Amino acid sequence: MTQTENILISVQHNYVLSMLDGSKTVEVRRRPLRIHPGTRVWVYSKLPRGHVELVATVDRIAIGSPTDLWDSYRSRIGITFAEFGSYLSGVSIACAILLKDIKPLSPALELRTLRRTARNFHPPQFFTRFRHASTLHELLVSKLRC
Repeated sequence: MTQTENILISVQHNYVLSMLDGSKTVEVRRRPLRIHPGTRVWVYSKLPRGHVELVATVDRIAIGSPTDLWDSYRSRIGITFAEFGSYLSGVSIACAILLKDIKPLSPALELRTLRRTARNFHPPQFFTRFRHASTLHELLVSKLRC
């Protein structure tokens, strides 16, 4: 049996809230991620919040031009066209991560707890892949059992 891959991404807190209320089920990135459907995505709210707030599962990955991604997923991206255009300015190919099974972590994990438990923890700029049985993996997965 293969193990589920786990990644951690950083997202602005207002967009994390949109993920939690179901209005944002597609996360857009300026570069393609080499991940597969079924990957578990842990979402860290950037500072000043500084918490891992939720976990979701990758339904699929779409790679394409910003125009194609907007045309296909605009109702699920959860940002305005102006924000989308500004974020992807100068990019000819972007990535859309289609998420499913979005679940809040309760309580959310604070940055200081992450740093105390997983030494050398730094929130990712792009994304971080982490191994099974790592301290970070064990800490995050323990939140699924709560």
